[in-house]
Amino acid sequence: MSDASPPGPQSLLERIERLEGELALAKDELKRKDQIIAGLQHRLFGSKSERLDPAQLQLLLDELALGKPEPPPEDDGESPAPEEADKAKGARSRRTKAERFPKNLRVVVEEERIPEEVRAHPEEWVEYGEEHHDELEVTRPEMFWRRTVLKKFRHRDRSRPPVIAPAPAPSIPGTLCGPNLGAQIVVDKYADHLPHYRQSQRFGRKFGIELGRQTINGWTHSIADFLRPVDLAIRNELFEAKVMEVDETPGAYLDPGQGKTGQGYLWAYLDPRAGTTYFDWQAGRGHDCLLDIIGFDEETGTTNFRGIIHCDGFSAYQALVARYEGIRLAGCLAHIRRKFVEARDQAPEVVLPILKTIQEIYFIEKQTRWANAPPECRELVRRSRARPLVDVLYQTILAERNAHLPKSKLGEALNYALNQWEQFSLCLEDGRLELDTNFVENAIRPAKLGLKNYLFMGSLEAGATSALFYTLLANCKVHDLDPEVYLAEVIRRMPANATPEQAAALTPARFAASLRADQEAA
Repeated sequence: MSDASPPGPQSLLERIERLEGELALAKDELKRKDQIIAGLQHRLFGSKSERLDPAQLQLLLDELALGKPEPPPEDDGESPAPEEADKAKGARSRRTKAERFPKNLRVVVEEERIPEEVRAHPEEWVEYGEEHHDELEVTRPEMFWRRTVLKKFRHRDRSRPPVIAPAPAPSIPGTLCGPNLGAQIVVDKYADHLPHYRQSQRFGRKFGIELGRQTINGWTHSIADFLRPVDLAIRNELFEAKVMEVDETPGAYLDPGQGKTGQGYLWAYLDPRAGTTYFDWQAGRGHDCLLDIIGFDEETGTTNFRGIIHCDGFSAYQALVARYEGIRLAGCLAHIRRKFVEARDQAPEVVLPILKTIQEIYFIEKQTRWANAPPECRELVRRSRARPLVDVLYQTILAERNAHLPKSKLGEALNYALNQWEQFSLCLEDGRLELDTNFVENAIRPAKLGLKNYLFMGSLEAGATSALFYTLLANCKVHDLDPEVYLAEVIRRMPANATPEQAAALTPARFAASLRADQEAA
């Protein structure tokens, strides 16, 4: 007969309490994992935009307070059909041909048609105008050899050696590639995201030329080596700024012998006032990668760049500031908002008011951009109008911090915002700063789109070539230059073995300024 006595009421209550605690923890963990899964699904299949229309945000807030409205009554026949409404909307937004195409587009008149009645009796008719029927057309490009003829001469005195005119230096050392072709190859890959093997196929299809992928790849690296002084000159222009936006993005590269691709990082540096952009390729993501660009003086133990770095909350920037003096960090409101957007479904009653306040702050900032306000004016507007909203936002976040699990989406958003608050507050005190780092993030987008097409860099060293071309193309975009025209002209003008000082006149900023001066003088 067993001596074990049944558990008493107190032990049963303790066991129930313990199991309820474990159940609550398990539910919280399941809820957290559901949020992670929902976030991943949104990244894969949802909209990538973080924008929320003010009317839509207000509607969501009204639904939280009042509940969802009743469905609209059935159509009574008086309101326009959806198809008609769409047509009317399209008609209002449709632009004319003159608005969609440049005015200097060449026009070739192929034929002038005269009505048969006029042809039969021209003396009875008087011409008073004309109409045009236009069709867009394109001519097939042509590939050709650009030849320099070197005449050879033999002296009548046979004892003297023959002479020949000196050959010109190749446009791109070590290649048979002319300036226009080199510019096209670069722009096709780094602006239009066409990998070299597709370019090779196109050359064969259009021109019947067997120009292999390896040849195109070799020419691309030769162009990069030739244009390296311009790249360094742009880097020198960047460090004239006292404020710099910085961001980094991963990119795969082939790593032979490892059985898989390695992961490097494309770092982007941008002067938000001048628009100067510089890309750098690194194998890692630590603060030492930043030192390679901003420079380090071993004698003084300080960095060459002394100013404000505008960035996200990545730890490498914190490590840089902790180790070296003369650099301050500014935070990014867009990254703070992004965390709350990801947590919106968890607690909309908390997140939506926060997003609405952030939206109001951005509206004030948009007004200063419309007015093209100088930094001093932006600083005054932010202090007088945006600061009260920012203080309300801070108090709201602070009050909610302890009410949510730290590992939940909302808990992470609240903690991230508070950790970045001091750095973000610097944006309100300095009118040279934007409220976010969207400028530098937008500059990175073409690189990410290209990586989707060609999947990885050919090697770790090849990443530096890509960074150089992304630098040149990004600055062409800032200064509204046709990248093919710009690159071809720089290749023609660039002296062999040029120094960054010699190449300084060929950066996109200086090139565009020279074009404007020529146009004003003409």
